[in-house]
Amino acid sequence: MIRHEDNILIGISGGKDSLLLSLALATLKKRSPINFTLNGFLVDQTGGTMQTNLLSEYMNELGINFYIENHPTYQIIETREERSPCGLCANLRRGILASKAQELGCNVIALGHHKDDAAETVLLNLLYGGRFKCYHPHLYMSRTKMRVIRPLLYVEEKKIIMETKRLNLPIVNSCCPYGDKSKRKSTKELLQHIENDVPEIKSNLLHALKNCEYNDVWKDVLLNGELEKLKDIS
Repeated sequence: MIRHEDNILIGISGGKDSLLLSLALATLKKRSPINFTLNGFLVDQTGGTMQTNLLSEYMNELGINFYIENHPTYQIIETREERSPCGLCANLRRGILASKAQELGCNVIALGHHKDDAAETVLLNLLYGGRFKCYHPHLYMSRTKMRVIRPLLYVEEKKIIMETKRLNLPIVNSCCPYGDKSKRKSTKELLQHIENDVPEIKSNLLHALKNCEYNDVWKDVLLNGELEKLKDIS
């Protein structure tokens, strides 16, 4: 995922995932023969009430350049009476993060999504969007000419929680007013319920993303006004 002379911007939320990701990358930087640069960027959506000083001290200890930008995300969502606040919030943060990466001359954006996030996203897209899809561990964005990496994507959330507690990382919550009402929260609960009967559900969902065979999916029989030549699946 990381290449020589990469200039990486880590998306910081203040939560456990981005803090552990920052620590992991800072540790890797010290030990790796590959030379790369690390920057951290936080979009403060709380209107300035977030305790960012703790995060600044933590990033300074790790030797990571740290930047903060205030954005009235929650105010915009409330004003618009947004029906899908999580989607709008994610789009706004993604745009701000990409703009900051371009400003700093970064060619890579590192995000802290983990295994549970990916499995939940698959279910969200399946249940509410009618599509079987998820974001990628490593993706090149042609429009911005940047790569997006998710180094923690195969790590389960419970392991991240255990490690952040063991290391006593300075987690700072953003106090999102929509977290308890989101579709992601209900999907997380559904996934946990399924996991009671199917312990390997998360691994199976990620495995399915990489093993979708041509003959496993339904295809339109009519293509450009002619019958598609169906493959023999016998």
